[in-house]
Amino acid sequence: MGGASPTTAKFHDGKKAYGAVVIIQLIYAGLFLLSKAALDGGFKTSIFVFYRQTFATALVVPLAFFLEWKHAPALSLPTFCKIFVLSLFGITLTLNVNGIAFIYTSATLGAASVNTLPAITFFVALLFG
Repeated sequence: MGGASPTTAKFHDGKKAYGAVVIIQLIYAGLFLLSKAALDGGFKTSIFVFYRQTFATALVVPLAFFLEWKHAPALSLPTFCKIFVLSLFGITLTLNVNGIAFIYTSATLGAASVNTLPAITFFVALLFG
């Protein structure tokens, strides 16, 4: 009485998932348009990537620290070094190359090429074990 049926609950969960995907794609589209405008305006690619990574770190680190600090295992030096090398070559290098390509192409091609980021990161992770 008064509750949603299981079928209705599944339907609403599906709508939430589609809504989340649409919102993420809109954010990506805005990011690509903003990136293209910044790079066309004379912003250097490496500095843009540095600011982008710094902003992302500043946003994610407090969340991870406050939500996971009691549950996370200690980070060993070899693991930290592997994460550093993976992020340096897997993400940062790829974003720099993507930014250089942005200068010579459109935001549409940049949006399509960013789908290679997970594949490149995966292959670098395989390379470094």
